[in-house]
Amino acid sequence: MSDAFNTYRVEQQRLRVVAFALLTPFFFLKAGMSVSVSAMAANLGTIALLFGVKFIAKLVGVYPFARRYLHGDAWFTTLLMSTGLTFGTISSTYGLNAGLITADQFTVLLTVVIATAILPTLVAQRFFQPDAANANVDAPADVAPAPLSEGGG
Repeated sequence: MSDAFNTYRVEQQRLRVVAFALLTPFFFLKAGMSVSVSAMAANLGTIALLFGVKFIAKLVGVYPFARRYLHGDAWFTTLLMSTGLTFGTISSTYGLNAGLITADQFTVLLTVVIATAILPTLVAQRFFQPDAANANVDAPADVAPAPLSEGGG
């Protein structure tokens, strides 16, 4: 396959996209199946504390730059950029599989990772949604987007 992939780079990229698209849901499902609802309920205080720490740290890291460069949409951008869902899930799963953390600790970490991805997104969409009329300020109104090519490039 290496000769074919070396010759046909576009097919290599397409196969990579298909592989990730097929495998990614199984990874997240497996991680989700390792969560204990009883451990989640027993550690609500820890979950809330870690959620607050992670959210404030992301806020401090993103908001100043968003305010400087995106003026009116700084809060919306900050809330959407404060996720870390994939890395948090991967690192938590690795810790569990390597025996570095317990199943209860995994539950707490994964709950915090998911909560810090979902809750800020819901708040951003509900209260800080950018004005649709100003979304494409630079684009002329009478110019239609270019059609996609038939070749699929």
